[in-house]
Amino acid sequence: MSRERYLVSSYGDNREGTLQGLAKFFELCLNNGSGVIVVPTIGNVDGTLFTKVLPEEIAKALIKNRTVSIGDGKTITLCGSTTLKKHTREKVYLALWGTDKMISDIEDSCQSCVALVLVTWLPEDAHAWVKMNKVTLIYDDGVKKTPSL
Repeated sequence: MSRERYLVSSYGDNREGTLQGLAKFFELCLNNGSGVIVVPTIGNVDGTLFTKVLPEEIAKALIKNRTVSIGDGKTITLCGSTTLKKHTREKVYLALWGTDKMISDIEDSCQSCVALVLVTWLPEDAHAWVKMNKVTLIYDDGVKKTPSL
């Protein structure tokens, strides 16, 4: 199965990078099916850019219920990196502020994944992933260049 891979290379709590990653994720979900947003620690997501860039109603519903419907039987689920193993059957994944371990866990565990978006916390977390896969760069904050894509 072919898997599309997209990279948002940014440092830390980058508003524009987070917006770009979420926008691509939602576009991919609408085209391919249900998706999962994987964050480092779910207990820390409230009060981050996650709640500032998403519409308030969606952000609150995801934090409270962990899953929201986006129509046509498609859902978006929010999970922490430690609970990813419970969410491995969806079509689209967003590693929001992902680490190299988070991205390899998604690559290895989510066999039905057709599209994956990585928004880095540190751009170097994507280096090994970029070297091993065909990745499309959709945003680079320009602070420090990522390896050639």
